[in-house]
Amino acid sequence: MNLEQQTRARNSVLGAFVADAASMGLHWVYSQRRIQELAPANPEFRKPDPADYSGGVGYFAHPTRVAGDLSHYGEQMLVMLRSITATQRRYSKTHYTEQFRQHFGYGGEFVGYIDRPTRQTLDRIYRDEHDAIETANVIAYAGAPADRASMLTKVLAAMKQHEGQQLRERVEAYAAAMPEPERSLDYGLRLVTALTPSDDFPGAADEQLPAVSKLPPLVACHVDDDELVSLSESAIRVTNNAPRALDFGRVCVALLQSSIQGATMATVLEAAVKAGSAATAQTLNRALESSLSVREQSREFGLHCDLGAGIPGILHNIRTASSFTEAIRNNIYAGGDNCGRSIILGAVCGARFGMGGPDGIPGEWLQRLTRFDEIHMLVGKLFED
Repeated sequence: MNLEQQTRARNSVLGAFVADAASMGLHWVYSQRRIQELAPANPEFRKPDPADYSGGVGYFAHPTRVAGDLSHYGEQMLVMLRSITATQRRYSKTHYTEQFRQHFGYGGEFVGYIDRPTRQTLDRIYRDEHDAIETANVIAYAGAPADRASMLTKVLAAMKQHEGQQLRERVEAYAAAMPEPERSLDYGLRLVTALTPSDDFPGAADEQLPAVSKLPPLVACHVDDDELVSLSESAIRVTNNAPRALDFGRVCVALLQSSIQGATMATVLEAAVKAGSAATAQTLNRALESSLSVREQSREFGLHCDLGAGIPGILHNIRTASSFTEAIRNNIYAGGDNCGRSIILGAVCGARFGMGGPDGIPGEWLQRLTRFDEIHMLVGKLFED
C-alpha cells in the first residue's frame, strides 16, 4: 500500500466513526420535518433527547449515550478495529466472534441498545458454547481427572481465539506441559475435531444495515488482498448470515475498496453496481439515475434499516455530495436509520474528501468523538510500518 492509498484508508476508517457519532443524536427520527425543526443548521453531534421523539415520530434507542458517542453500529465497527489490530492486522473470524461476544454479551463493556441480529447472534454463540461443553464432557480421557479438566478448559478457551495451524500449535503446547503429553495431545486434538461445527457462523438470518457496519476497518486493512471479498463475507456472516446481506455486502466492499484505491467517483459507483446481483444492480441504478434530493430519494426508497433501502440512499448521496460535511448532514436530515447509512457513507467520503480543508472531515468533528483517543491509537496501529 503506497502512502497516498494508506492516507485514504486511514481517512476512510476515521470518516466512518465520525459519521456514525455525528448522526447518533437524531438516530431513528423518521420525520424529516421534525429534524429540520429541531436542527435547522448543524444537526451533527446532537445530544440524544427523548423529547425529540415525542408524538410518535421515531424510536428513542439511546438513553445511555451522550453527544459524541458511537451508536451500536459504530460500536460493532470498533470491535472489528480492536480485533484486527490484536491479530497482527489480519482478520480472524474466531477472534472477531469472541470479541463481539465479550463486548456486547453478558457482563460486556457495551451498555445500550441491542438490535435483533445482535441478540440472535449472541443467543447462538451462547447456545453453541453450552452444546460444546456438553459434547466435550462425554469425550473419554484415560488419564488423571485433574489433567482432563485442565486440558479441557485450555482447549475450549483456545478455540475462542485461534483456528487452523495456530490452534493446533496451542494444543500441542498445552499437551507438552502435561504429565502425560501423548495422551493429553490425543485428547486435545479429539476435542478440537469434535467441537468444530460444520457451520460455524452464528449470525442471524437478517438483512439489515448492521451487516455492513464492521466493514471499513477490514477493507482498509485488506484493501489489496485477493481474499478481501471472502474475508468480508465471513465478517458479515458472523452477525448477519443471509444471502441478501452478503449481496449488499459485496456492493459495500467494492465501494470502499475502489474509494481507497483512488478511483474516480464514476468508477467507484460502477464497481459497486457490478458487485451486486442483477436485482440489486437494478435497484442501485434506479437510485443513481434519480434527480431527487437526498431527502426525497431516501424517503422514496425507505428510511428503515433494510439494506435495500439504505444502500441505494448511500450511493445517491455519494454521487451528489461535494464535501464530507454536506454528505453527512444530508444523511442526518434524511432521517430514519441515519446511523445505519452513515458508516459506509462516511468511509467513502473520508477516502474521497480527505481530512480537513473546506471539503474534508472537519478536525473539530473528529475531536468531538468521545472515543477519539482509542480510535486514533488503533487506527495508528492499523497502518504502522
